[in-house]
Amino acid sequence: MAASSIQILDSIVDFTAETEVDAITKSLLTSITALTPVDEVVLLDYCADMQPAFTVLGTNANSAFQQENIDQIDALLDECLSTQKITQHHSDDHVLIAIPIYYEKGDDIRSILCGRATTLSHEQRALLSGLTHIYENYQQIIMASERDSFTSLFNRKVLSKKLDLICERLAQSESVDDDDAEHVQSPWIGIFDIDHFKQINDNFGHVFGDEVILLIASLMRQAFSAQDSLFRYGGDEFVVLFQPCTRAMAEQKANTLVANVNARDFGAAQTVTISMGATRIERGQLSTSTILGNADQALYHAKQNGRNQVAFYDDLRQSGMIKTFVAEDDVELF
Repeated sequence: MAASSIQILDSIVDFTAETEVDAITKSLLTSITALTPVDEVVLLDYCADMQPAFTVLGTNANSAFQQENIDQIDALLDECLSTQKITQHHSDDHVLIAIPIYYEKGDDIRSILCGRATTLSHEQRALLSGLTHIYENYQQIIMASERDSFTSLFNRKVLSKKLDLICERLAQSESVDDDDAEHVQSPWIGIFDIDHFKQINDNFGHVFGDEVILLIASLMRQAFSAQDSLFRYGGDEFVVLFQPCTRAMAEQKANTLVANVNARDFGAAQTVTISMGATRIERGQLSTSTILGNADQALYHAKQNGRNQVAFYDDLRQSGMIKTFVAEDDVELF
């Protein structure tokens, strides 16, 4: 039976009444099963550089088709990623459809909505696509609220979400032999701050200090790729969440930022430097507190041993210079 205009409007009201990503996702899936013939649906987060590349963001309670039709769905997702368009596959008793989702204009595919129905007319497909686009547009509004208003870098709330998602993926991945760790592409995180920033504010004023922060944010964008996530952690402290890469690649990127800051002319302050602590996010580190604690220990070591450098937690731990950080509990840091 076709959905009425009142039902569709009610569904849009449900979307726009939510402010949390998880609640919006649940509203999308509920609307799809209520207004279209799609009775099994799953929303998949996609990241080409992670294994597994897909992580389930949400699914309706009765959905098990992703396990039962794995080959068909793999083919559907591959075609959707290749064409970057809505993809539909037919079989004798059902229709599978995949709809790509982009969270920012000009961005790569970030998620795919995958659904199964007995039949799906042209009008019903258009309604399904429309609901997904409403979700996509509203996600963009939510993402705008997750930016630091001063630098436009991501804020701490987003960092927590991204770390949680990485931990979920790592929990599902295969373990890596220690001998291969240096050559395996893994996610990394770096925390850094501006050396002697209080002195900069005291000597030149807070307006000048704000300009330094904006310049540092600009240098971050130049040093890292679009796939790396950049955050303002608070004050003069920043975080970089590297896309999966080797230790050598992470070290090169981090040192490039340090060198670029050194080479920049900061006007009256002349030379400004930064110190960074970095760590590989490992499969066993399934706590945001532990990950940030490790990077923060490395940052402290860098600042206590000359500043203007990058210190890697793994090196310091292996040399016995610092101890493994263990969070006392799972209290939310943000």
